[in-house]
Amino acid sequence: MKTESLAISLFLAAGLVCAAAGPAQAQEHSAWWRAIDISAGYSYVRTNSGNSNGFNVNGGSASAAYNLRDRFVIVADAGAYHFSGLPNGISSTMYSYLFGPRINLMRTRGRLNPFVQALFGVARLNSSTQGVEAGENSFAMAFGGGLDIPLHGGFAIRAVEADYLVTRFSPADGLAATQNNVRISAGLVIRFGGKR
Repeated sequence: MKTESLAISLFLAAGLVCAAAGPAQAQEHSAWWRAIDISAGYSYVRTNSGNSNGFNVNGGSASAAYNLRDRFVIVADAGAYHFSGLPNGISSTMYSYLFGPRINLMRTRGRLNPFVQALFGVARLNSSTQGVEAGENSFAMAFGGGLDIPLHGGFAIRAVEADYLVTRFSPADGLAATQNNVRISAGLVIRFGGKR
């Protein structure tokens, strides 16, 4: 539980740093890329639990991104994903709190914005059945990229974001294990600051 609280605190602190950095850079905001991007949307995760079938997990994710340079971005990303297809009476949700760099590949005014990113942090798995609750924390990382399509007035559509999401939850036997998951997301992006 302490790790989850620490991760939430770090995520909020990163968001505050991003928000505070904007006024400090006000004299440079005439450059169109100086902006804070806030995104939110639907996420589908295909988890690899170690068995051959895996699980379909649905949820949502949100991120705050501060554009340090034309193409270099710092990202804080959080998500919550609920497992489906579990036996009756079992409920399970996974949370992720990730931070790291993003590189905009072709960011030009009014054009498509493809990007790649490498994020690191923690994941939390909560499960409950018949009034019994359990939780576990894990190291997590995500490598991937996406495509934003600009709209008018500082809005954009995140047409797709695809990440290779790695978690390290321990299986029932307690031995170390790595889960190789895939996360696919889409949603809306709102850009603050700078010229559009």
